[in-house]
Amino acid sequence: MKPSLLDQERIESYLAAGYWTRETMVERYAAYARDYPDKTACRDAQEEITWRGLDELTDRIAANLIARGIERDARALVQMASSNREIVLRIAFKKAGIIGCFAPMQWRGKELGYAFRELKPSVIFASPEPGDDGGETWLDEAPGVTAHTLLVDLSGESTEGWLPWDELTGPPESAGSMEEIAARAFRFDEISMITVSSGSSGFSKLCEWPEGAQMCLARANGARLRISEDDNIGVFAPMAGGAGLLVWVTSGMAPCAFTFPESYNARALLSLIESKKITVATTVPVILNRLAQEDLGAFDLSSLRAIRIGTAAADLDAARHVESLTDCRVVVAAGSMETPGFAHADFNEPAALRLNGSVGLPHRGCRWRIEDEGGNALPRGSVGHFKLSAPYASSGYWKDSEGTRAVWSEGWNATGDIATIDEDGRLRLLGRSKEVINRSGQKILPVEVEREIAKHPDVFECAVVAAPDPEYGEAPWAFIQPHEGRSLDPESLAEALRASGLATYKIPARFIELGEFPRVASDKIDKKALLQMAPAE
Repeated sequence: MKPSLLDQERIESYLAAGYWTRETMVERYAAYARDYPDKTACRDAQEEITWRGLDELTDRIAANLIARGIERDARALVQMASSNREIVLRIAFKKAGIIGCFAPMQWRGKELGYAFRELKPSVIFASPEPGDDGGETWLDEAPGVTAHTLLVDLSGESTEGWLPWDELTGPPESAGSMEEIAARAFRFDEISMITVSSGSSGFSKLCEWPEGAQMCLARANGARLRISEDDNIGVFAPMAGGAGLLVWVTSGMAPCAFTFPESYNARALLSLIESKKITVATTVPVILNRLAQEDLGAFDLSSLRAIRIGTAAADLDAARHVESLTDCRVVVAAGSMETPGFAHADFNEPAALRLNGSVGLPHRGCRWRIEDEGGNALPRGSVGHFKLSAPYASSGYWKDSEGTRAVWSEGWNATGDIATIDEDGRLRLLGRSKEVINRSGQKILPVEVEREIAKHPDVFECAVVAAPDPEYGEAPWAFIQPHEGRSLDPESLAEALRASGLATYKIPARFIELGEFPRVASDKIDKKALLQMAPAE
C-alpha cells in the first residue's frame, strides 16, 4: 500500500539525496542471519534468539499467517508486553506483507475498540481476558469481528475460538506459503507499519510509516548514538511507544543485540545492565529519575556507555547525577510519532551541549521552522509554533484525510509545540500550544513552571496544568509526587518559586500531592486525568 502524503516525485528526490535507499529491514535482517548466524539478536527473561533463529522463526510465522488466508496489506492489531515476541512479530509481518499496529498495554476496551474500527484488522494478537465486570470483552462488541478474523492467544492458555501462539511457530500448513514470502514482503516505498500517536479527540491517531522512512530513521538514530554490531541495547521502555520503538528501528543499520527487562523496576534494570553487559539503554524521563535515586555504586555499570532519553523533557539534574557516578553519557532526544526523533543530541558532544536544556540538532534532511500565529516564519531566537519537514516522517494518518490535512501542509508537519531555535541551532521545546495556560491574558508555559518546581529537593516529579478559575478564567495547578519518605509543603514550594524570580502570576494557585501519576503510552503523564484527581478545595 502506497503512503498517503508521498508521491513518486518526492520518493525519487529522497532516493537521489541519499535519505532513502531501496533496502528494507527484511533484507537487512536476512543479511544478518547470513553474516552473523550465531550472534544474539534479542533476549528476554524467557529465551535468547540468534539472528539465524530469528530468520527461521519469522519465516514460519509469516508462512503460517499466509496459509491461514491473511491477505497482503491486511492489518494486524497487537497488544502485548515488550519482549522478543514483539521483534519476532514485527519482522514476520513485514515478510508476510501485513501492516502491524501495536497498541499500548494501557489501552482498554474503548481505545482498542476504536483502533479495531479504524484498522479493520484481519488478525488480532492478545492475551484474552474477561471484561471489567467479568463478562464480555471489547472484542465481543467490536463491529466486524467474524469467524474470518484470526484471533491469536499470547497467554499460553487454551482459549476457545483463539489460535495458540505455538501453532504459528511450527512448520507451515502449506509448503507453498513459504515460497510466497519473497513476493509478499514489503518494498521500500510501501506502508509497512502503523504507530499510535496521542490525539486531541481523546482517541489516538494512527500514523502510517513507509519502510523507507523507517530505514532512514535507523541510519540517523544509529549515527547519533554511534550504534555498532557490538552494542547490547536495553529496551527500558515499551516498544508500543516512541522511546522503545525508535531505538529498535536502529537495528536496520547494525546487527546489535536487544535485551528486554522483565520489569521496569529501577533496581531490576540496574541488575540487568550489570548481568547482561548492556551498552546502551533507551528509556523515558521518569525511569531515568528512578535510576538516579538508586545507589549506583552498588552495581557494576562499566559496560553502559549511553542512555537515550526521549518522549518528554529530561530531568537534567538526574542526568548529570547519573553521569557524575558512571562512565555513561545521557543523550536527549525529542520527537513525535508523526515525525519521530525530530531533534537529537549526539553521543560525542560534551555534556555542556548535550545537557544544556535543548533537545539537540536536526537529523540529516530534517528542516525546522518557527512560525507566529499567522503562519509567518520567525527569525532564529524567536518563540513560536514549531513545524518541520523530514524524510523519516510518518506519511499521514491512516484513512484520515481530514486529520492529515489539519497537521500536514505542503510537506510541513505542525507538531503542536511551542519552541525556539537557539544561537547554536539547537531546538528548545517550551511546551505544547494546547497546554498554554491563559491567566487573564497572561500566557504561562507549564514546562517553565515545572522546571522550577523540579529543582526543589522534596520533588520527585511534577506536572502543571490549566484549571478553571472563576476570576482569571484559567490558573495553573501543580500536581507533585514527592520523593519517597517526604511530603509536600505548599508554602515552602511557593516561596522557593518566588525566590527563583518566577513571575507571581505563574506561581500555581494549588499544589496537589499525588502518590503516583496516571500514565498514557510511553509513560507520559496523563495530564487530562489530573484535574479529575484533585480533591475539592
